[in-house]
Amino acid sequence: MRYLIIGLMLVANLFAVQEDKIQIFMSQNINNVVKIIKNGKENNISKDILSQKIFKIFDPVFDYKLMARLAVGGRVWRSINQSQREEFTTLFTKRLKSSYKSKLDMYNGQTITVDSIKKIKANRILLLSELSGKKQKYDITYKFYKAKNAQWYIYDVNILGVSIIQTYRAQFSDELKKSSFNELLKKLYKKS
Repeated sequence: MRYLIIGLMLVANLFAVQEDKIQIFMSQNINNVVKIIKNGKENNISKDILSQKIFKIFDPVFDYKLMARLAVGGRVWRSINQSQREEFTTLFTKRLKSSYKSKLDMYNGQTITVDSIKKIKANRILLLSELSGKKQKYDITYKFYKAKNAQWYIYDVNILGVSIIQTYRAQFSDELKKSSFNELLKKLYKKS
């Protein structure tokens, strides 16, 4: 899980980036995020301030609404009303960000290398990258889709072949087998 969060930390804003520029743009902005993290550690900047700076960079590239919908599953998403969808999306986004913020201390000089892009459909791209530490390397795949507004957004991240969305979907599915959707919302409130 910690490598998942480190991988998320190193994502940057792709707002208005053309498909053929994604790889270069990501590499440049990953370097910017690493500088923010290093500076924060060297200057004892609080996790709150540090995470705000980083979220400002990569919030526009994540489609949190789609991620929330995928994490709870299509059947559940269709069964809830708009207000519940908005509430769940807000709480899910807070949970992702809180998890990320709690992992900031785990950064110890790891680097991320953007390797290549693999187009799997006209509106789907995988950005293949690698997180390297002193002793280990981890594959990270950022999953992008092209929205109706022609922008590219991340809707999932795989680390070591494990999907963030599938992990949350399994957790939420287990919760929903035991209780109602409103109970799931209450639990998410308690954790936020």
